[in-house]
Amino acid sequence: MNQRAQIRLAAGASLPVALAVWYVVRTALPPIAAEPMLFALQLTGAALFLAFLPVIEAVAHERLMSPAIDPLAGKDSKRLIVNQRVLQNTLEQSLVFMPGLFLVAHYADLRAAAACAFLWVIGRWTFWIGYHIGPMWRGLGVFSLVLGLAMLCYGVGCFGYELAGWTGVAALIGPFIAIETYLFAVLRRPPE
Repeated sequence: MNQRAQIRLAAGASLPVALAVWYVVRTALPPIAAEPMLFALQLTGAALFLAFLPVIEAVAHERLMSPAIDPLAGKDSKRLIVNQRVLQNTLEQSLVFMPGLFLVAHYADLRAAAACAFLWVIGRWTFWIGYHIGPMWRGLGVFSLVLGLAMLCYGVGCFGYELAGWTGVAALIGPFIAIETYLFAVLRRPPE
């Protein structure tokens, strides 16, 4: 199996499971009576504590306890390299997840926001474990990227609709779709 097929298989297999888990968590939670922005901040803190901090610690401990203590010595183990890549990716995904979570808490409901935070953490752990199994198996956690993107698009779309109806949605979401379409078209062509 080629690498693209393997990562697609992993991602494709995990997405329906992730949707089902989100639905179960969302419907199983009792109604949450809290101020939405404070609750979103609390969820963000908990999610980053559980998904981001352990990876930071994994990198720090590996450096401290190995010849890689000198980051310029070229003695990074494969485990350290994977952990650094997961750390970088989690930082990037956090920048999509955090505002998306606040927007979901504001425009949807707090149970949906809690389910999103729970699933995002599970996705980051799955990405991390999958990466250690083999780089293409990181696709098992790709649903956390899809979740963050969906949350942010939903919230930005609601904001656009609030501002100017469907014109506002098109004005805010349209450029993103155009850029994504361009990137997919460009990256499908072989490099020159």
